[in-house]
Amino acid sequence: MKQITLAIFVMVLGSFAIADAARAEDREWKVVTVELAPGTADTRHFHPGAELVYVLEGAGYLEADGKQPVTLNPGAVTTLQPKQGHVLKNASQTRPLKVLVVLRLPNGGVRRQQAYEQPIF
Repeated sequence: MKQITLAIFVMVLGSFAIADAARAEDREWKVVTVELAPGTADTRHFHPGAELVYVLEGAGYLEADGKQPVTLNPGAVTTLQPKQGHVLKNASQTRPLKVLVVLRLPNGGVRRQQAYEQPIF
């Protein structure tokens, strides 16, 4: 099941990349792994570009402005729009939450902005 989910993730990411190919010269891709300790939450923030989140392990929630909270379990995939405020929360009191995040950012753009601050780009 994990292999099927990962294959779907790769297909979605490939479609995401192909759709953006015409504007590739003014965009950059960043792939990061985020790990939250048991029972913790990230600060509410946003990114200037689109974001794709894939859950590697653990359990939690993603709360994004204008959306219902998304339950996160291994293999889950969700997306965020540019400048959409969000917070990642670990629901477990004993295990870390690990997610793979793929960001499509404007070249030279701000990587992360606190949700309550004004963007500086």
